Amino acid sequence: MTTSCCPENSWGAPLHVNHGTKSLVGTSGKLRKIGPNEDLEIYVVSRPQGGGGGGGTPQKALCVLTDVYGLQSRLFAICDKLATELDLTIVALDTFRGETKDKHLDDLKEWLGCHPFERCYSATSEDDKLAIHPVKEDIESCFEFLLNTYNINSCNVGAIGFCWGVWAMAKACEMKLFSVGVGFHPSIKIESMVFDGDQEAIVRKAAEHAPLLLCVAGNDLDNLKPSQDGSLARIIASSEHKDISSEDHKGAPRCVEFPEMLHGWVSRGDTSIEKVKEDAEAALNLSVDFLRHWMQ
Repeated sequence: MTTSCCPENSWGAPLHVNHGTKSLVGTSGKLRKIGPNEDLEIYVVSRPQGGGGGGGTPQKALCVLTDVYGLQSRLFAICDKLATELDLTIVALDTFRGETKDKHLDDLKEWLGCHPFERCYSATSEDDKLAIHPVKEDIESCFEFLLNTYNINSCNVGAIGFCWGVWAMAKACEMKLFSVGVGFHPSIKIESMVFDGDQEAIVRKAAEHAPLLLCVAGNDLDNLKPSQDGSLARIIASSEHKDISSEDHKGAPRCVEFPEMLHGWVSRGDTSIEKVKEDAEAALNLSVDFLRHWMQ
C-alpha cells in the first residue's frame, strides 16, 4: 500500500490558492482562533434557520474536517454553499495548524502520526517533542465554541470530511461524537497506514452509530466501491440507519462512485473542466439531500 494518504494521480494542492493568506474575499464567513491555547484556526459561517433573511439562531451545525491542505478558499466556498442550503452553522477546523502535505512530502507518515485521534498519555514526553495535536481535542474545542457562541449542543452536530478528514470523521462517529457523517474522496486507509488499525472495524462502528454517505473517486481504494463489492461499501450500506421517507431514498447510507473523477476532485479539482465541475456539484448536492434528511 502506498505511504501517501492520497492515491496516485490524485489532484494536488488546490488551484489558485495562497495558503499564507487564506483569502476571505467573496466569502460569507470569518476566521477565528479557538481552543485552550487559541491555536486552532477555524472558518465559521452561520445562517439563521428558515433562510438568509429570517431571524433566529440555527440550532444545528456541521463540523468540517479538511484534507491535508487545511483551510483554503475553495473550502470556504463549499462551507458557504452548505450553510446557505441547509440553514445552519458550519465550522471548518485547521487541525494541521497551518501546515500542509506539501511541507511533509519526505515525512508524511510521521507528520500524520502527530495528529492521532486521541492522545496517548503514556507518551507525554514525546507529545512535547512531536507537538501532538489529537483530533478529538480539536473537535471538543469546536463543540465548546458552538455551545458558547451559538448555543448549539454537540448532539445536534454532524460532520463532513475530505480525504484525511473522512478518516477523522469515521473515528469521531465511531465514538458517537457526530449524529451523521458525509465524506468526499475518503482516505480511511490512514487508520491502517499510519496507526496500524483496522479500517473495517472503525467503519463498522461508525456506521452503527451514525448514517454515512461517502462520495468515492475512480482511483480511490476498491474497498470503498459498491461496483467492486468493497468491504467498506457493504458495511455502510448494510447499516441499520434506513431512509424510508421517500421512494428516492436520498438519505440512504451508501457509497456513491464517481468513476471518472480523481481523488480530491470536490475540494481541489480544476472546475474549469466541465466534467469536474459537474461531478463536484453533483457530490455536494448529494450531501445536501443526505444531511437535510438526517438533520431535520
